[in-house]
Amino acid sequence: MTGLHRPDLEFAQVGDRPGVLLATMGGRLGARLIDLLIVFVPSYFPIRVFVEGTLTHALILLVTIALYEAITTARTGTSPGKRLVRIKIVRIRTGAPPGWGMALLRAVIMALSGWVISAVVAFFDERRHRGLHDRVSGTVVIAG
Repeated sequence: MTGLHRPDLEFAQVGDRPGVLLATMGGRLGARLIDLLIVFVPSYFPIRVFVEGTLTHALILLVTIALYEAITTARTGTSPGKRLVRIKIVRIRTGAPPGWGMALLRAVIMALSGWVISAVVAFFDERRHRGLHDRVSGTVVIAG
């Protein structure tokens, strides 16, 4: 989806490094789908069998996905899905991985706002492709 954004705006200054290549929307979407499959496939059937109520199922899956996201990205900035598509999350001011606090905040904001809302915000942020969860946590998703 690189063609949807102006080529001269696909780079950002991250920390003291200018010209860091940003992750594409397609890369971010691909990583999200892979990570959702990693969480959803093994957890869906036990939740379905042992927990009653559709709303309860949805809440448990939402919490599980948020925890997965925070735990896998806190120290390295990558989850298995992000590693496969070669993107990572970094703090925009330092270029370091988000750390436990920011990773958890980012995951909670994404879970509460809904991934679709964050994706729409990122789609229209032509400068840095940052979703609502990235803006609040001070992160950016870069190629790498």
